[in-house]
Amino acid sequence: MKADDSALLEAWRGGDRTAAGELLSRHFRSLYLFFATKVGQQHEVEDLVQRSFTGALEGVARYRGEANVKTWLLSIARNVLRQWAYERSRQRRREAPIGDSSVADLGAGISTAFELAREQRLLVAGLQRLPLDSQMILELYYWEKLKARELAVVFEAPEGTIRGRLRKAKDLLEVELGTLARSGEELSSVLEGLETWAQAIAEQVPR
Repeated sequence: MKADDSALLEAWRGGDRTAAGELLSRHFRSLYLFFATKVGQQHEVEDLVQRSFTGALEGVARYRGEANVKTWLLSIARNVLRQWAYERSRQRRREAPIGDSSVADLGAGISTAFELAREQRLLVAGLQRLPLDSQMILELYYWEKLKARELAVVFEAPEGTIRGRLRKAKDLLEVELGTLARSGEELSSVLEGLETWAQAIAEQVPR
């Protein structure tokens, strides 16, 4: 029987590097997907995943079980992404707050590792036009199935605030998709199949 995340984490904190490798391997796919829809070059995606793993290695001794391991790792990934966005924003001499900038504003894009159908490309293009925090919250909700209480940990905000942000992000996405869709039927198809299309994209992430 495989050890659960909590057992592996305790072993890791005790110095077991094999346990650390197993735990990070389990969550590699989630971290890769998190970055791949926001960073255009595959080597950048891999670098940001590695930076997240390094952050986990450096922070494991301070982890106190406030969230499950997956949520903890995604919290680290969010901070890594915001640092990347800050660096990118400075290069482009943008002054907007990082959470309000979009991937489109930063001139990035989806990783070339993906081969997407029309509806999937439409969905990702719409997501990339959203403020970065809105894109993140929708993707973590639909793709990683994080509950509002878990998103509250990742975004360091009250659960009620998170629920409001989710509603606003969904509304913003519908507006953006409305400008991209070729017809009302296509817009309805993407909106009705949001979770399905999201899962299809997620399944392309290397294991």
